Amino acid sequence: MVFVETLRGSYFEVDQPEVTRVCEVAVHVKLRRPTGWQDVIEAELSGTATFEKLATQRPITGVLRIQLRQPRHVTYLFTMQGDNGQTFHFSGAKHPSLMRPIYTATTLWGTLSEGTTAKAMVRLHFDLRRDLVAFVQSLRRPTD
Repeated sequence: MVFVETLRGSYFEVDQPEVTRVCEVAVHVKLRRPTGWQDVIEAELSGTATFEKLATQRPITGVLRIQLRQPRHVTYLFTMQGDNGQTFHFSGAKHPSLMRPIYTATTLWGTLSEGTTAKAMVRLHFDLRRDLVAFVQSLRRPTD
């Protein structure tokens, strides 16, 4: 299965928590059909990311992991180059819950790091009203 998920939100740098900036990540996911039961399903992740003042429409590559057993979560891991050439690593997760299904399925909390140092805290959100139709239209089977 292939799909595109656009997530928008904000971030703040850990050394300047009072300054909030906008960000957007367009995630292209390529998920191969699993063979048999698996506790963790991995998919290829690519796309583009914009983090105001750090990166503008920069390509991303990484992995999306779906943990099917408790505790269930969907992890997004990707790398990108910043506008000044620095390498950033994003690590974030959605934690689905029956108590708050919409919020937990559409909100991604994460950390943007430079090397092993946390650079920024990130909150991304999938806007159902704005992006659900585009998301559904992007769903398809991979061609290869």
